[in-house]
Amino acid sequence: MPQHSVGFVYVVSNRAIPEMVKVGFTTKLAEKRARQLYSTSVPYPFDVEFRAAASHWRAVEAFAHQLLGTWRVNPRREFFAVTAKDAIENVRDALLTGNSIDAWSGDDGNYVRHGDRIALTLASGDLFLIVTCPSLMSRPEITDVWQAHSDGDLLELMGTNDPDHVAGLSSEEADGEEDPVPYLDRKRTVPNGAINGRERLVPGERLIWLRPYASGMACKVALFEMRAYCQVVSRTWEPEIDSSGAPLLLNIVTYDEPPEGVARVAALVPRLHQPRCWAPVSAGASEEWYRSVGDRPQKPEYWLKQLESRR
Repeated sequence: MPQHSVGFVYVVSNRAIPEMVKVGFTTKLAEKRARQLYSTSVPYPFDVEFRAAASHWRAVEAFAHQLLGTWRVNPRREFFAVTAKDAIENVRDALLTGNSIDAWSGDDGNYVRHGDRIALTLASGDLFLIVTCPSLMSRPEITDVWQAHSDGDLLELMGTNDPDHVAGLSSEEADGEEDPVPYLDRKRTVPNGAINGRERLVPGERLIWLRPYASGMACKVALFEMRAYCQVVSRTWEPEIDSSGAPLLLNIVTYDEPPEGVARVAALVPRLHQPRCWAPVSAGASEEWYRSVGDRPQKPEYWLKQLESRR
C-alpha cells in the first residue's frame, strides 16, 4: 500500500477582496479548490496565483501561516493582508522548512513503494548519493552523485512495480529526456517548472540526501530505500547555467571536492545493511529485464493522480 502522497500549498486571490490573499493546502488540484471557494458567497471566481507540490503540505501551510501571522486578518480564516508576491515568497520559505530534509531525517529511514508519490523541496548545494548493491552478495557502494542547484528545486520520487514505466537520462532510455508531468492542470496551461533531471532507481537502491552546514564540516542526512522501481524527476523554477551557458542538471556536481561532512557519510556507505528488496541495475544481470525499461511510458495522470478526469 502507498505510504506517501502529494498535495499542494496554494495562494489565491479574488478581485472582490483586494489587497488580500488566501494561503492554504489541498489534496486536489489548486483550480478545483479555487472553484470550491467560489461556491461561497463571493461574487467573483478566485484566481490561483501560485501552487507548489509537497508531501508535508500541512506543515508547509502551518509554517506559511506563522510567517504571515502579522498580516492575518482573522485567526479563524486563512486570509492575509499582503500582496500575492509577498505571500508566494513566504510560502517558498515555508517549503524549505516544512517539506525539506528535516521532515525526512528520522533514524528509521524512508521507503519508496509502489504507488508512493513523494515531493522533496531542495536547497542549493544539496547532494544525493546513489547507493547500489551490484549483486546480492556485494557490499553497498556509491554509483552516482546528484546535486541541487537552486533553493526551492523539487525532487520527485514516484514508485511503481513496473520497470517499463520508468526511464532515465543517464541510462539513455528513449523516454529519458521527456517530462512525465509537464503541466499541473488538466487544461495543460500551467507549466510544472523546468525539468532538469530524470533518472530511475531500482528496488534495493538507496538515495542518501545530504545538506552540508557549518562550512561543510557537518551535514544533515535523510535516507530513502527503494522497495519498488522509482521514477526520479528534478524540477527548477530558477535554472542555473555553467560558465559555457549550459544548464546545470541534476547529475552535474559543481563541488571541487566533497565537503568533509559529506565525505564522512560517504565513508560509512559500505557498512549499510543489505536491502530487503533487490533488482539488478544493469543489462549484464538480466537482459530480459533491462530490455523492458521505459518501454511503456505512462500518461501524466499515472504519476500525478490529481490530473485524472473527474466526472
